[in-house]
Amino acid sequence: MTKVGKPFVMFGVHPLFGDYVDAIHANGGYLARVVLNVPEPERSPGQSFQDSLDSYHRWLKNSGKEHRVEVLWLDKYIPDQNETALMGFRGTKSLPLIEQLKTEFGTRLPPLVHPSANVSPMAELAEGVFIGAASIVAPNTQIGAFSLLNRGVSIGHNSIMDRCVVVSPSATTASSVHLCEGCVLGIGCTILEQVTIGAGAYVAGGAVVLKDVAPRRLVAGIPAVEKKRL
Repeated sequence: MTKVGKPFVMFGVHPLFGDYVDAIHANGGYLARVVLNVPEPERSPGQSFQDSLDSYHRWLKNSGKEHRVEVLWLDKYIPDQNETALMGFRGTKSLPLIEQLKTEFGTRLPPLVHPSANVSPMAELAEGVFIGAASIVAPNTQIGAFSLLNRGVSIGHNSIMDRCVVVSPSATTASSVHLCEGCVLGIGCTILEQVTIGAGAYVAGGAVVLKDVAPRRLVAGIPAVEKKRL
């Protein structure tokens, strides 16, 4: 059995663990360490970090790879210059940890893009961005720091995404959309052209958004309407 590729270290955990390691291996790497800073919240059966880690270890074994992921707490972390760093959890709540990593350890967090994604060379990706399998990012689009595009996302041209935005699988935006800091787009939603989604807003899965959404609002439906303040 062999260990090949570039080692990655992940800070924090998230149910998207499988998508992260898929992109890591598709880029010729492997997950060497996971660094925890807070206890994981309670999750549904089969959705915990330990469940995901067990699945990853089974896959590694079945693939003839020798290593197991080291899991440690942040107070025990010692940087390894050979590792590429990746944020495991997302949203604005990750910002204090990001600042701590930069201040204490000088950590750099480059973008991670699945090779099957189609990202225009004219798009701009900030630090810490994650783009999942089969996603599309059109020309002249700006993807803000530590934002996440899950599988099969499509972002239209000339769109602006601020930092810490989360876009769920199969969500689509038309052109010149502005996704403000910390907003979340649910699975399969559609945002029409020149619409702004306010900071901290949440667009429910399957919604079709025809007009601007105010900050910290939940919208849902076809067409999307405001359901509550967040």
